[in-house]
Amino acid sequence: MIRHLVWILMVLVGAVFCSSAVMAQDGLALMKVETGARPAGMGGAFTAVSGSPDGMVYNPAAAFVTERLAGSFGHVAYWENIRLESGHAAFSLWPKLSVHAGIRYASIGDIQKRGATPSSEPLELFDAQDASFKVGAAYAVTDRVTAGVSAGWYFEKIDEANGWAFNADLGVTVQATPELALGASAMNLGSEMTLDVAGRPNSRPIELPTQYRLGAAYTYDRFLGSADLVYLDDDAHGHVGVEAAVHELFQVRAGYMAGYDTKNFTAGASFVQRNLTVDYAFVPYTKDLGTKHLFNLTFTL
Repeated sequence: MIRHLVWILMVLVGAVFCSSAVMAQDGLALMKVETGARPAGMGGAFTAVSGSPDGMVYNPAAAFVTERLAGSFGHVAYWENIRLESGHAAFSLWPKLSVHAGIRYASIGDIQKRGATPSSEPLELFDAQDASFKVGAAYAVTDRVTAGVSAGWYFEKIDEANGWAFNADLGVTVQATPELALGASAMNLGSEMTLDVAGRPNSRPIELPTQYRLGAAYTYDRFLGSADLVYLDDDAHGHVGVEAAVHELFQVRAGYMAGYDTKNFTAGASFVQRNLTVDYAFVPYTKDLGTKHLFNLTFTL
């Protein structure tokens, strides 16, 4: 088992360094924002945290569930005209196989369009939308190793221009000890995208928001600690998070994201009532970019 894990990690880490020769991933910017209130509250350190449908955004293997059905729906609105919506679900088909699906939608409204000549009033207002649709599966190779894959499409529309691109995710989780879990993933692998407008030349090629992740999660009593190394936009970033079960009905969490220009600390909490959980995350931005409040509703059947 350990030998298989080492090979998988070598392939993923090798892909990270090979990708350094590629231009920065500057497309679909809103799809780089943390998804899910629980992962966001833990600073996005979620590569090795399994059992949640939101985990498919960080590692398709982490979306492995044993429940018949687990679902999560999220909402966030910030900067007055930006909103993000998400919906993820995971189904247990057999004891060793679960499937998952997810939708993410982000929009920016009332963007001002201006011409070549400066003016006090915009020519008109337009919108921009990013969307992601993915399906996948996670399979328990052994009692300790789970492998996962997802595939789908990204769509982007800016005013009259629009484009799409196929992409895929690969990942693995390993329960090294009862307390320690490890994870690795390669996310949003795919072709370049161009934006098309009828009767005009296509845009320059736009790179997908590809990222590579290595993570670990450690559980001790009522506490969960996690740490991720994330390679995104030709830079390495560190993510750490901690979660504490204050009560069986209440959890608190905090996180930190290093190496970013506008974000660092995060915090959050969960309220549990039977099979229903309400998650909240607080993500402040620096440089006067405001604060993001995430809300998630998660259920299991």
